[in-house]
Amino acid sequence: MKAIISDEAAFAVFVGSRFPYYRDRWQVAAAHNGMAWNWAAFFFGPFWMAYRRMYWQVGVYAIVLCAEPVLHALFHVQMPDVLARPLAYAMALVLGFYGNQLYRMHAESTIRRLRDYHWSPEVVNDSLARCGRTSWPGVAAMALLIAVMLVSLRPLARLVA
Repeated sequence: MKAIISDEAAFAVFVGSRFPYYRDRWQVAAAHNGMAWNWAAFFFGPFWMAYRRMYWQVGVYAIVLCAEPVLHALFHVQMPDVLARPLAYAMALVLGFYGNQLYRMHAESTIRRLRDYHWSPEVVNDSLARCGRTSWPGVAAMALLIAVMLVSLRPLARLVA
């Protein structure tokens, strides 16, 4: 027997006080092939994901952005200045357009996992509140991760240059 909580209630508990905003954005995204603009995701990409507790997505974002300088350092590929950071801009645009949908997929998978794991609706609600909502410590951890990446990738680029 699985815990029974309506989807709307589960999303409301998971998202927190910003649920009406995200519900509206998800409805817009459903009508536009998953696209609904999110300014926070566009401007603050990895910080927004960390704030929304999308930690493995932050990891993928970091790996993709680190790939460019590492590949440059390892294979001595000199990119023109015009193309120096197109990946970062492309990632920002993708997050701006699809960030809400990415967050919905994250919420759905977490809700599904917690419903399968817990038997009691009360326990599911408590777990949703703990696993969802927002995390300022996650934002601080993201800032630390970026600082470590900058400090560690800069010497690597100089070693092989």
